[in-house]
Amino acid sequence: MTHLWFEITAKTPPALADAVADIVRGVSPGGISIEEPVDILGPEQGFRVRGGEPVLIRCYLPSSELGAVLVEDLRRAMEAYPSVELSARPIYEQDWAVSWREFFGVVETGGRVVVVPSWVEHEPADGQIVIRLDPGQAFGTGHHETTRLCLAMLDGLVRPGARVLDVGTGSGILAIAAVKLGAAAVDAIDIDPVAAEVAAANCAANGVERQVRVRAGRLEPGDIAAAYDLVVSNISPDANIGLVPVFERAVRAGGDLLLSGVLEPDVPRVAAACAAAGFEAVETRLERDWAAIHLRRAG
Repeated sequence: MTHLWFEITAKTPPALADAVADIVRGVSPGGISIEEPVDILGPEQGFRVRGGEPVLIRCYLPSSELGAVLVEDLRRAMEAYPSVELSARPIYEQDWAVSWREFFGVVETGGRVVVVPSWVEHEPADGQIVIRLDPGQAFGTGHHETTRLCLAMLDGLVRPGARVLDVGTGSGILAIAAVKLGAAAVDAIDIDPVAAEVAAANCAANGVERQVRVRAGRLEPGDIAAAYDLVVSNISPDANIGLVPVFERAVRAGGDLLLSGVLEPDVPRVAAACAAAGFEAVETRLERDWAAIHLRRAG
């Protein structure tokens, strides 16, 4: 039987994408997709992001009484964001993930890591490290600036044999990259149980399931049993600031902290919160409006 669903699209200014995505995710049991405006450069050539244009945040809700309630909840939540255009259209159940494939090419990160969709044939260049990943229900396919920034910076931060903590793992892409760059063990955590399942599956698909331990839940200082060489957290400015007591306990003396999910204007307050806990800012990299901050804990 073919079922009818509603495809809900929130056309969103880039600066509001994270906040709107959180709202949409809250009403969508099947997850969401975040689509940046891109120009497809051709097979094997990837894409180019068009800066400053709206981001499309999509979800799929059942054509049912529950679906109608969820759509109304979403409409009311979006009243706080008048610049967001919300639309809905009926769609019959198909494997719509297949129709996305034309929009997802190979993602170059600026370092050794390259992200390749599973359906694309790609011959890696000398020294390239390939992560095979499909767009799915969890954040992190390498198409967002924050993920690309983290992947590029991990290239120089992961030491052979390192112990790594990945906070807000999403698709597991950063945990996978850390292992392929030489980490011996990674603990990956996400507040969303669906994301944790997706991350575990992606780790298995990339052959790193033995080195990566994935779990769902919140992270508290008391959860840290031993210090890590590197902690990476690609979430949001306020969430990163709230986790500073965890980072202080989790990062060993002389170890590294990599934070992203941060818009450029928020960098000073994130860095200041970390500085108060004994972290020194080493480097900040920018892509469009987004930043990744590398800090080091005093030895």
